[in-house]
Amino acid sequence: MTLKQAVQEVIRQNTEVCRYRPARFVQMTENGGIENLEEIISGLVLNPEMRGRIIIDLEASSGKPIFIEEFIAMYGFSLGKEVIREAMQRTEAIQKLRLFYAR
Repeated sequence: MTLKQAVQEVIRQNTEVCRYRPARFVQMTENGGIENLEEIISGLVLNPEMRGRIIIDLEASSGKPIFIEEFIAMYGFSLGKEVIREAMQRTEAIQKLRLFYAR
């Protein structure tokens, strides 16, 4: 899987499963086709405000949305160590919140 494919999968799953099209994510990444995709995704992951946004989105959709951080934690995509570390920490928090909604 490539980073572009991961971005497209985040958009697809959130649109189909959550009935929520992540319009800003689509716009920022140009649906995964933006030339500097790695830079855009790294900026999102390293933005501390995004952690809070993830929690809001999970709560609003009963834990259903998926996030690019989960793909980064799994595949790395040759992104920087700091980006991968943050993605792994966020993925852990995402999984814990999902367990709450799975009950």
